[in-house]
Amino acid sequence: MELLHPNDVQQWQRLYQAANSFEAGLVQGLLQHAAVLVRVSGEYLAGAAGELPLNDVGIQLWVPQQQFPCAQRIINQYLQQLKHEPAQWQCSCGELNYQSFDICWSCLQDKDETKSQ
Repeated sequence: MELLHPNDVQQWQRLYQAANSFEAGLVQGLLQHAAVLVRVSGEYLAGAAGELPLNDVGIQLWVPQQQFPCAQRIINQYLQQLKHEPAQWQCSCGELNYQSFDICWSCLQDKDETKSQ
């Protein structure tokens, strides 16, 4: 992977439109972890929902054109993972937890320990 500096980027390409700022931050982190430069736009337009077209209000992630193929693979993996992961997991204590929780909110048991039982 070629390391780039933002000043070296000639052309940015829109990669993904996130559902909300939480998802935008998550995807941005995935890309940055793979050394992909990311620009986020539209995060402050949520207040204009209803006044502007939907495509103009969403939070968009942009990457350098030369890093687009790698970034697209990361997005595809992310979307595949979303399809296969349940939105919640059930702890051995019986409580449901959001997928983003690594520890049960009720008994503080680790998610991985629950899966191994």
